[in-house]
Amino acid sequence: MEWQVTIDDETKKIDLPEGSTANDLVEHMKLHPDGVLVVTDEEKMKPIPLVLALPQKPIRIILVASGG
Repeated sequence: MEWQVTIDDETKKIDLPEGSTANDLVEHMKLHPDGVLVVTDEEKMKPIPLVLALPQKPIRIILVASGG
């Protein structure tokens, strides 16, 4: 299945098996799960927990930074 994924204003088409989770997407993009938020790319963005299947909607990955 194909998803439209935007990260840092760059949009890509990503092919993953149907039923793939947000964590599968993060791993496919070689990102660290603690450093990103996965959300629906809509006017009202909704978080997608890493353990849930990706919705059939455009996806946005937001890079986050944290420190102490």
